[in-house]
Amino acid sequence: MKNNSSMGIIGFGAVIAAVLFFTAKGLFPVLTGILKAALGIVTVAVIVIVAAVIYFAFRKSDAKEAENAKAKDNAQLAKGRTGLMELRNIGMRIKNSEIRALNEDICKTVDKILATLKKQPEDIKKLRQFFNYYLPTLTNILKKFVAIEESGVPAENIVQSTINCLGDIKKATEKQYTALFDNDMLDMSVEMEALTVACKRDGLLTDADFEAGPVI
Repeated sequence: MKNNSSMGIIGFGAVIAAVLFFTAKGLFPVLTGILKAALGIVTVAVIVIVAAVIYFAFRKSDAKEAENAKAKDNAQLAKGRTGLMELRNIGMRIKNSEIRALNEDICKTVDKILATLKKQPEDIKKLRQFFNYYLPTLTNILKKFVAIEESGVPAENIVQSTINCLGDIKKATEKQYTALFDNDMLDMSVEMEALTVACKRDGLLTDADFEAGPVI
């Protein structure tokens, strides 16, 4: 009797196993499709996440770069205003009326340049050559001239040389201001080289003045 019961249970289990086997076999394509769809969704999600991370990383980098550029531009304008103030302070000590007038004319144009650059900050980098050469050169020349004037030593030749140099710097300053409203800024390398040669020749500047670096 027990043997018949055991055989019945085993038979029933075999039938159940067969049913499950064939059922699973029939469902396998469906399960495979579901798994493939799920894998596709996960893959797309990963790609989207990676793309988003890269996008925001670059955006953050661009924003940081723009912030640094703006800070440099503001620093350049601040140095320009400081340099202009120094030129005007030196000008107040100049006794020669022609040289004092030339310096004031240059200062007025520099003031207009700074006001324009505040409205057009994209042009600041284009005038670094001007700020880093012409204004420091003018400052050094005027400091030396004031020292000579205050020493009381006659220096008629230095007066004329200073007038000539300031005249050249005045022209260069006016050109730079005009160029702010053109599409292309002026490359003043040739004029800078000529002015350097003239200033050294006339004893207004030495190599040490240029090695000291820009004033602004």
